[in-house]
Amino acid sequence: MLKNFYKIAYRNLLRNSLFSIINILGLAFGLACFLLVTLWIWDELKYDQFHVKGEHIYKVFGELKNEGEAQIMPYSPSALAQPIVEKLPEVNNLTRVFPAETVIASDNAKFLESGIYADSSFFSIFSFPLQEGTVQHLFSEPGTILISHQLAQKYFPGESALGKSLSIVTPDNEKMDCKVSGVLAKIPRQSSLQFDFVMNYQWFEEKYRPWWSSLRSQWAYTNFNVTTYMKVAPEADVQRLNEKLGTFINDYTGLESDDALFVYPFSKLYLHSDFSQGRAPTGRIQYIRLFSIIAIVILLIACINFMNLSTARAGRRAKEVGLRKTVGAGKGQLLTQFLAESFIIVLISMAIAVTLTDILLPGFNVLTEKHLSIPFGSTSFLLVVMSLTVFTTILAGSYPALYLSSFNPAKILKSANHQRGGLTLFRKWLVIIQFTLSITFIVYAVVVYRQIEYLQNKDLGIQKENIVHHFLRGIKVHKDAYKNELLNISGIEAVSFTEHHPFNISNGNRHVMWKGKPENALIYFNVMQVDGGFMETFGTELLQGSNFPHHYSGNSDRYFIINEAAADAMMAGEPIGMELQVWGNNGKVVGLVKDFHHQSLEKQIEPVILVFNPEEVWCAFIRIGTGNPSVLSDIQTVYAKYEKEYAFDYSFVADQYSKSYNDVVTMGKLSNIFSVVAIVISCLGLFGLSVFMAEQRTKETGIRKVLGADELSIVWLFSSDFLKLVSLAFIVASPLAWLCTDSWLSHYAYRTEIGVMPFVLAGTLAASIALLTVSFNTFKAALANPVDSLKYE
Repeated sequence: MLKNFYKIAYRNLLRNSLFSIINILGLAFGLACFLLVTLWIWDELKYDQFHVKGEHIYKVFGELKNEGEAQIMPYSPSALAQPIVEKLPEVNNLTRVFPAETVIASDNAKFLESGIYADSSFFSIFSFPLQEGTVQHLFSEPGTILISHQLAQKYFPGESALGKSLSIVTPDNEKMDCKVSGVLAKIPRQSSLQFDFVMNYQWFEEKYRPWWSSLRSQWAYTNFNVTTYMKVAPEADVQRLNEKLGTFINDYTGLESDDALFVYPFSKLYLHSDFSQGRAPTGRIQYIRLFSIIAIVILLIACINFMNLSTARAGRRAKEVGLRKTVGAGKGQLLTQFLAESFIIVLISMAIAVTLTDILLPGFNVLTEKHLSIPFGSTSFLLVVMSLTVFTTILAGSYPALYLSSFNPAKILKSANHQRGGLTLFRKWLVIIQFTLSITFIVYAVVVYRQIEYLQNKDLGIQKENIVHHFLRGIKVHKDAYKNELLNISGIEAVSFTEHHPFNISNGNRHVMWKGKPENALIYFNVMQVDGGFMETFGTELLQGSNFPHHYSGNSDRYFIINEAAADAMMAGEPIGMELQVWGNNGKVVGLVKDFHHQSLEKQIEPVILVFNPEEVWCAFIRIGTGNPSVLSDIQTVYAKYEKEYAFDYSFVADQYSKSYNDVVTMGKLSNIFSVVAIVISCLGLFGLSVFMAEQRTKETGIRKVLGADELSIVWLFSSDFLKLVSLAFIVASPLAWLCTDSWLSHYAYRTEIGVMPFVLAGTLAASIALLTVSFNTFKAALANPVDSLKYE
């Protein structure tokens, strides 16, 4: 019986080749989009899932109160690491991790590498197996280093790296020989922790950051300075653990601090990395949710095409159904037959979709910065494909199968044509749903594009164009001479050295004091130490007072320039001359600068204090003029004169700013692509319906032409039916699209206005494409000879 079903299905495919192609192409496009998104989501969900007993690994966060609002920091005080292990029985193990970047050299090679300093328990918590050696020597013997598989091949090609010597540059810019105590196996790509070497954290802190743990003061216990991970006991109540951590700083130190600690599962952290107002994490999970919805909607649009075309042509098979029922075929048999036909179409579509996915993956990988491939040998992938095929068959084929199998044979065999009035209305609603979703996609894509433009072109209150950035490193001890030589180069307009990047001033300092500060006030200021060239280099606008001096006298007193937000927080009507204490250093406010963006535009501008202290700077920023291409090589020449260990590794501030919104730009590009796919699939269905309509109204067309109707009036008569559906879809889509785009834009403190243009553009585009799609068939019908239409009547 099944063989007969498939034989009939095959014949119907050939008999209705145009409609079969439209159905197959529509489903193939929809399924290909679904598979691409599924592979991307699959990859995202796999991050950090390879660790043994990973469900018991947690990251420690700091929660700081700022005028009643919670500020979440991904760090905790180093001084509290050992007390947490000793005092909390729920904690089995704990490790501190601090990033490291240094030049590593052997006899064969010399490169800048990125790694970490970690405690001995790091490898007890995380599953990073060793290819050679053991971790014990790393933490028991000074001057040892553990390197990655890639570094071992880079520095010791074709030989074992174990026991070999490498030279590193220490944080104080001294050279130090280290013995390789172990080689890591290749770290999985789907690990959020990526590093090329590991060194002893305890050695690093004791030698270079002794004040982090040696001071038993409020500053040490409330200085959130290091990343901390812990492995909790399997039977531990994490909610109870968080309650204890919430008061741990005060319980252990006797302080009266509003600071708190809490933990969050490491296995979830990759997708839930953004905390806002306490403990409601978001992050990349929002992209997974968004593109899951997009993939499902595109597949739904493709299935609606199938339902629409199948039910539209149901009358062509009415007599076949009537005859089958007359000779004894039951409703179940007919239902099975029509579902089998749908299954064949879906199966062919799936084969094309998998091929399309394989072809499109390289481009998709470039766009999303992934390394995805179709795991043809994976049982899980085969199950996904099979399940998706069955699901699509049921979703797309159930209604047409139920409708066709429900025909009454007596009525069918009496009537030359079998159509139900209600079916026409149902098909219209399906078209409206299709275009509602497509128009929503277009509006969303346009708004995302406008927000990206807004982010890239907004006046930040600080210049970012034509500014070169590099780290000072060893140049720090010669920074004055280096700066003077740079300023003598033709084409260099200004130079500034700062503590960190001006687009990342977010250290949340509470230890700022001034006369009249309200008691128990918890106000956070973002503090950055700079030299006298900051204002000139970045073009910030001075509203009151004066700039910093260009030369440092060595006086222990500090000068401060604050932004408008800081002046408002201090309730300082006249801030110039105010005395402040920052980090225990006293000084005066000499200038008030206009607010500038110092973080992502997702966040409001916060209080900023610029501290004049050229001794504590680590970053160089060089503003160059336009039209002088040789200036970079001149900078590199001067750099090489003072820095012998590190290569000239520079970037432009404007590029760094743009890269900070890479995820949004990628989302915008994908939204554009998926909106195009949605409208193409919708138009494929519209094209099929217009062919069917032209066939059904052939006689009517002939009569109208005989009575004097011209071609344009006939085209408009037929096309207007579809334009009415698109117009209704636009009315339904407009509030839906506004809600979706407004919800997305609500994540940004600074955002573009939605306005009416995205809706006008989406409506015009949808109507124009729909009109062009149906015009081909309506013109063809209108131009037909009426004699051919009526000669058989």
